[in-house]
Formats: sequence, C-alpha cells, structure tokens
Amino acid sequence: MTPNEKIQALRQMMQAEGWGAVVISGTDPHSSEYLPKRWQVRQWVSGFTGSAGTVVVTADQAGLWTDSRYFLQAADQISGTDFVLMKDKVEGTPSIAQWLGEVLPKGATVAVDGWVNTVTAVEDLKAELAAFGLTLRTDLEPYAQIWTERTALPTDEIFIQPMELAGESASSKIGRIRAKAKECGAEAVLVSMLDEVAWTLNLRGSDIDYNPVFVSHLLITADSAPLYINPAKVNAEVAEYLKAEGVGIQPYADIESALRTLRCAVLAQPDKTNYAAYSCIANPVAKDCP
Repeated sequence: MTPNEKIQALRQMMQAEGWGAVVISGTDPHSSEYLPKRWQVRQWVSGFTGSAGTVVVTADQAGLWTDSRYFLQAADQISGTDFVLMKDKVEGTPSIAQWLGEVLPKGATVAVDGWVNTVTAVEDLKAELAAFGLTLRTDLEPYAQIWTERTALPTDEIFIQPMELAGESASSKIGRIRAKAKECGAEAVLVSMLDEVAWTLNLRGSDIDYNPVFVSHLLITADSAPLYINPAKVNAEVAEYLKAEGVGIQPYADIESALRTLRCAVLAQPDKTNYAAYSCIANPVAKDCP
C-alpha cells in the first residue's frame, strides 16, 4: 500500500468509528525514541523515517509534525503524498491541538492509542483539545485493522551482562528499588522504560538497532518481581539466572491483567508510563522518585 492508500484505509475506519481525527505519535509502550519495528506506525503510514514526529489524519487533510532536524528529510520522504509538512515550533506553525481546533467542528472526537502515549502526553493533549471543544479517546489502536502485515513482538534472545561490567547484582538493585518505593509511599513499582529494565536486571538485548535493550515490563512488588516479556526470548541460562535473582517470567501481554489485579499502591511515573498501563492501576503513586 502507498501512503495515500493507507490514509484512505484509515479514513474509512475513522468514518465507521465516528472519529474526527487520528493522531499517531512516533512512540511505543515504553517511551522509546528509537522503536522496535512493531511500533514504527508513523513510519509505516507516512514513509517518514526520522526519530521524532507525529502524524495527524482527518477526513480530508493529513499533516506531519516534526522538528528542524528533519525538515529536509521529511519534505523529501512525504513528497507525492497527501501529507503536508508542519514545521514544529516554527513561528506560524500551529500546534496539533490548535490545528485540530481549526479544522474540526466542536464536539468532534480525536483518537490516539493509549498504549503508546505517556500519561503526561495524553493529559496535556486532552486539556489542549478541550479548549477547542474536542474530546480525546485513548482506548483504541487505530492502525491495528489496516496494518495487516504488522511485525510481531521480537524473538531474539536476551543475554546476561557480566557482573564485572554490571557492578551490582539484579537482586540488590531490586532491593534498593523496593526500599525507595516504600519511602515514596508505594508497595510496588512499574518499570517500563527499556533501558531501566535492562539496567535493573543486568540483561541486554537487540530488539532495537544500536540499542542493547529488549521489549518488556518489570513489575516489582514487595515479594515478587515478574518480568513481562515474550517467553521465546528467554533461554534456559537466562531463565535460571532470573530465578536465582528472584525474578519470574510472564508473557508480555499479561502486564495489563497483572496491573488490574494489584490493589496496593504502585509507583509509576506519568512521563515514563503509557496511559493505558497507568489506567489499569487502581492505586497509582505518581511521583518522580529516583
């Protein structure tokens, strides 16, 4: 499919669902700047391959917002498509919310995927749209139905960082995190940033080019520390290592049900945690508590 064909497919779904616009940010469930192929949705829709940018599609217009690092690249890559380059933070360029306020009628619905936008980003956009009489929906994945060849979760095996390089055991780090969470009034911690998971567990991976990280969530409670990951990535050696460090292994998708069943206070940072995961937490503690 060409970018214009993808736009048309998206618009057909928008019309069926009653959405006035869809906003597709270049992010993943872990606030990564560089993404695993599964979440390169903005690139798939628009053809723009830069590390920063947001696509917005309405019933009759489509824009790509990006910063000055990518003006020339973006103009070249979206040439011949319906996308219009919006030079972010340049005088005269409206913000996404301002632009939607101009082109959409009051009462229209704007859709985003809550799994790939942080709490902070969603709340900010919601407030900005409300000023123009627009509402925001987050409980959908607007591209899932049209990207029929979407890449699956990565399966490359993770590996152990040697102690001489790590400097501290995973179990020791987990213990320190538990103690800090308690100081912050929480009994559990959701760790979703991929570099933070890798550091905590002294593990490395290859799910993102040039970044030694792996797709996962780590949920540290008072008496457990399950790692939510594609089990195919964990070989026998790593599984034995994790068990010795007090870390269990659970399927990646099970993080949602795990968060919904927790009744204790859970520390989760709004600027690092995706909105959908955060919304599953009954008693969130939103603190920047290093």
